[in-house]
Amino acid sequence: MLGPIRVESGAGVADPGTGRQLAVLIRLLAAGGRVVSTDRLIDDLWNGEPPPKALAALQVHVSNLRRILEPDRPPRAPARILVSEQPGYALRLPEHGVDAWEFDALISAEADDDPTARYRRLTTALALWRGDPFGAFASESWAGAEGARLHALRLSAVEYRAATALELGRADEVAHLLPAECAQHPAREELFRLLALAQYRLGRQADALATLRTVREYLSEELGVDPGPAVRQLEVDILGHSPALVARPAEPEVVAEPRGGDTRAGTEQREFAGREAELATLTRTAEAVRTSGLRVVWIVAEAGGGKSTFAETLAARLRARGWTAATAHCPEVDGAPAAWAWRELLGELGDGADVADPFDIARAVVAACRDHPDGVLLVVDDVHRADSATLQVLRQTIAWMRQLPVLVVATYRPSEAGAELSATAAALVAVTADRLELAGLSDDGIREVARSAGLDPLDTPTLEMLRARTDGNPLFVGELAKWVASRGARDALTSMPSGIRDVLLRRVDRLPAEVGRMLRLASVCGRSTAIDTLLALWASPGSTDGEDELLDAIDTAAVAGLLTADTDLVVFQHVLIRDALYESIPALRLRRLHWRTMGYLESLPSPDADELAYHAARGATPQTVEHALGHVETAARARFDSEFRADSAPLWRFAVELRDSAGHGEPGAAAADRAALVTALCALVTALAHRGEVSDARSVRARALSLAQRDGDERLALLALTSWRTPRIWTTREQRLADTQMTSAVLAALPGTTGADRVRLLVTAVFEFEGNDTPFTIECATEAARLAREIGDSELSCAALNALAYTALGPDLSTELPAITAEFLTVAADSGIVVYRAAAHYYRFLAHLSRTDLLSAASEVRLGLETASSGRVGELVVVLSAFDAVLDVLRGDLDRAAGRYADLAARLTAAGLANGAEIGLVGQMVIAWFRGSSAHLVEPLSLSYHYAPQTISWVYVVALLDAGREAEARVVAERDHEVGRDFYWTALSVFQARALVRLRMRDRASVLYDELRHWSGTVAGLNSASVTFGPMDDVLAELAELLDDTDAATAHRARAAEVRERVATALAAMVSPR
Repeated sequence: MLGPIRVESGAGVADPGTGRQLAVLIRLLAAGGRVVSTDRLIDDLWNGEPPPKALAALQVHVSNLRRILEPDRPPRAPARILVSEQPGYALRLPEHGVDAWEFDALISAEADDDPTARYRRLTTALALWRGDPFGAFASESWAGAEGARLHALRLSAVEYRAATALELGRADEVAHLLPAECAQHPAREELFRLLALAQYRLGRQADALATLRTVREYLSEELGVDPGPAVRQLEVDILGHSPALVARPAEPEVVAEPRGGDTRAGTEQREFAGREAELATLTRTAEAVRTSGLRVVWIVAEAGGGKSTFAETLAARLRARGWTAATAHCPEVDGAPAAWAWRELLGELGDGADVADPFDIARAVVAACRDHPDGVLLVVDDVHRADSATLQVLRQTIAWMRQLPVLVVATYRPSEAGAELSATAAALVAVTADRLELAGLSDDGIREVARSAGLDPLDTPTLEMLRARTDGNPLFVGELAKWVASRGARDALTSMPSGIRDVLLRRVDRLPAEVGRMLRLASVCGRSTAIDTLLALWASPGSTDGEDELLDAIDTAAVAGLLTADTDLVVFQHVLIRDALYESIPALRLRRLHWRTMGYLESLPSPDADELAYHAARGATPQTVEHALGHVETAARARFDSEFRADSAPLWRFAVELRDSAGHGEPGAAAADRAALVTALCALVTALAHRGEVSDARSVRARALSLAQRDGDERLALLALTSWRTPRIWTTREQRLADTQMTSAVLAALPGTTGADRVRLLVTAVFEFEGNDTPFTIECATEAARLAREIGDSELSCAALNALAYTALGPDLSTELPAITAEFLTVAADSGIVVYRAAAHYYRFLAHLSRTDLLSAASEVRLGLETASSGRVGELVVVLSAFDAVLDVLRGDLDRAAGRYADLAARLTAAGLANGAEIGLVGQMVIAWFRGSSAHLVEPLSLSYHYAPQTISWVYVVALLDAGREAEARVVAERDHEVGRDFYWTALSVFQARALVRLRMRDRASVLYDELRHWSGTVAGLNSASVTFGPMDDVLAELAELLDDTDAATAHRARAAEVRERVATALAAMVSPR
């Protein structure tokens, strides 16, 4: 509770809830294990104004917290953590079970005579502090006194540790850490005294005196007092250079002399240190592949974590066992040819054919692997940088090679993995053998790496420093160990304020100046650079001199282990080296280098368009924008017109940025330039939509529409309104709230449009009005489908049928959904438009779910994944994540389902998707339904009800009833909000039914019963693929009982049992759709 509230148990991180439920937990924690009376709790929670049933609400919160804190406690067993003791409640946790309690105990412990032990104890205590105590509740009146006490305790600990650090000779550490504390606590004299003493011991006498002057001036001006005796005495001692200020010399630390020899020798062994277990695991996997067929392994680690070296070591071992191994790297620089890594792999496999089309590349890879029956290892390195084409080939080749003895190893950095890579990994889970997360090296591994770097022996303090500074990252350990061997541990600790980047640049700075120049030139082009390109940048413009000097510089860098070189290519040993060098180039010089690179590429007979565009965009100035735009928009259109439209997004962004820099968005710009900017924005909308970047796409479309409306250009306004030209399988609006700019513009444009423009505008209308005006969306979708059939354009038909299928997910067209989706799939398959075919399979998936046909649904979504490409695979995998949670609920595993929903909500929110927060709340609603109470959701539902009453009103009513707030529930129910007639209609109708039954509202219950009877035999909410609330017949039975129809109630309960049995049979027979 020292910072954001976090609850952890043996089962992992638990969600303690929000609002007053969380406040109950924090209030009891603040009591330090003492009993808090119910009267005090109620008074504190409701700030002295409790509602009539506050005690009942408190009991609900306590019950929920007990379930969270002790998930494995048997029914009716007494609580062991949140206990009832007269006259209230208390928390019974060990001292180390609450960070604030442990913090207090560590700081208040008996003083240690040993300064080292004291320093470690205080450091451990301060590491527990993650922010203000009690998190969001710090401002509550009941938290004030305890929070102030903990803050004061922390400040004392900071001072005590600083004094201990000075005692241990760590003045540099004190000088680094205390300035921030002094700035936050300008009246704390002891902080300033310790900082000044540390500065003096580091030889910074002027800084020390300035520090003391700062606190003196503050006390005088703000408080009208002089500093205390300790500060005044220190100032006198500094001015007189008192011997008392000099620290006692510690025993000199023994540092090994740097070892000579070629440090490149044994590189593979050095960076592989500590990975024996992982290598053994993958070797066993490889042997299994020879008999069972293709498997995929993902190797995951951050930059410098040893992914590439580990994969190379595996390749060497398998080659020794008769395997064929090939390795390729995904390019680090935008502008590389599509699917470049697979072209490299083909070259290593002996296929020299020059193929460019992803489909042909996939076929060539499969053919090459068939020629090696003894086993093939394919290593695709750094797939976090892969373009859509590379990932498409990966999925395609795996689908075609499942029976071949092929092991595919893909490495990536988790922090840079995009949505499409995550989706691809999820889509390949059925053939995934392992996902190895390479943690930091063990202590033995660090010792081996340090020994190879010339640091031997390695004492314990230096080992701890290496581990703390590098987190066991093999590259960083090696680099820092070299520094320690040559400069000493203390210098390594204080000379890296910017981290490993400085270490890498210092390696470069120790080399001759021309080598550093060559390396920075190479970094402009990416991780790998053609030597001819380097020579063009190296020589003066118009000159060809300097080749020998350049080659000498390359040789020197290679000997230093910074890059490798062959006859025509140089490659940085690690992308971090390239990144550090690139970022060290001043911005003005960097822009000019990019422009020179573009000029050289222009001189080539057939330069790569994407590479040209990248350097043109990075190097353009206001005077050269027009020239750069020619390259950028040519490359953008080429990507846009291919199957991989998503990959054109970065290029269109470049185009928009260039046009903005040239002032094309200003009212005074030429009409053609203003129109070109809007056109580029519209293309960017489509590309972003293909990537699944919904929020960005909406923002860009809004800007395009605003510019077109400002200029009064109806043609461009229509282009903006219809620029979202990609399949849609869910809402794109936050909480499905109306976008008034879009809706008003659509309504204004509809009367004047005909033909294809009208079809596209009607499709836009469907997705802008869905959830708010169901009759209108059905009318628009129906007309769009009819017009598209008349026009005979396959892409228009796909878009229109997509919209019609979306509207048919609600109850009004539900009987037509199978026929609509069948037509959609036929048209999409005949058109050859892969993205719409994948969407059609998705809607067929939902049609099967609406009939509770789980097996057919799983088969359909599997077909969708096989045909999906680009951003669509990401959307389908999100669907599967929600569907997996639904299956967990149907199996009765609510804890696992809750975890899946929470994870999915976090992923969607992080990706900027509009329904991220919605799916999080929806997941909690599902779990609460089956656990019997949604009282803990009253507050989040209240907020949603404020914004979208039509959507959430009946869920809110049930939650209020669960919380004992019947009067409030009745007020909301009397407003009689109609449930939105969309894909969540059956799901939300069960809440309406439950609310009407509990409130005994018979007349409305009778009307609802007549409508829900048609859904007997189904599972409520299952047609959405994201929720389930059990057999519809459960609530039908409750409604029938309210209406005194006991025979119908009995029949519904029997039907519900049949549905459960049918679902259980399907679940037993199901194989995961992934």
